[in-house]
Amino acid sequence: MNCRGFPLIVLKKAELMTSVAGHARPSLSKPAEQITLLDIYKAVEGDKPLLHLDTHTNPECGVGINIQLSLQGFYNEIQKTAEEKMNTITLQDIIDTYYQRTSIENNLQNII
Repeated sequence: MNCRGFPLIVLKKAELMTSVAGHARPSLSKPAEQITLLDIYKAVEGDKPLLHLDTHTNPECGVGINIQLSLQGFYNEIQKTAEEKMNTITLQDIIDTYYQRTSIENNLQNII
């Protein structure tokens, strides 16, 4: 698996990863069950929302502007709900699911 280019530095800045200069063995700064999907998302994406308004809407287009403004409250609600859910999913959950999926895949390949 090629992971080059992944923003390890942003994970270090968010204090989710640690590493020692000259050693290619980064590690988690805390247990995987204490790191949430929201922590990782915020580290990588910052405050970028999952959904965003179209900033290129012509200001003279009343329909376009009003649709954008009408959507904002719904987008905020979706963002809040998504962040609440992401805060309940841990890195350990993701790791466990990964291993379950790869185990199932390997078992299927052995059957075929």
